[in-house]
Amino acid sequence: MALTEQQRSEIYSSLAGTIGRQGAEFLMAQQPPGGWEQLATKRDLADLETKTQAGFVEIRAMLVESEARMELRFAEVKEQFAAVDTRFAELSDRRSRDVWAFVAAITVLTVSICSSVFLAAWQFAPT
Repeated sequence: MALTEQQRSEIYSSLAGTIGRQGAEFLMAQQPPGGWEQLATKRDLADLETKTQAGFVEIRAMLVESEARMELRFAEVKEQFAAVDTRFAELSDRRSRDVWAFVAAITVLTVSICSSVFLAAWQFAPT
């Protein structure tokens, strides 16, 4: 129980009468500021240790659960990236085929135009 100011004053007066003022001041200064009931006991520390350990066990369990969820999510993301990579490869192959088809069409058109120009020039050439 915490001492009231009146109780502290009475104790001081009693001590001062018995051991003198200096001794009474010294003894009164030895009491913790909040009173002895504010000090932690070994039992208080053991209870705190138990609660702290239980808290750490709970945190570890939550971390393991979170890690498992993250691994699943990363696996899903990895699958999605694989699908995107496959689609890009398909588009790249298709684009390559389209480019080669365009080059072939331009080549055929160029040959056709050159042939037409050559034939026209040959027909109108002086003999």
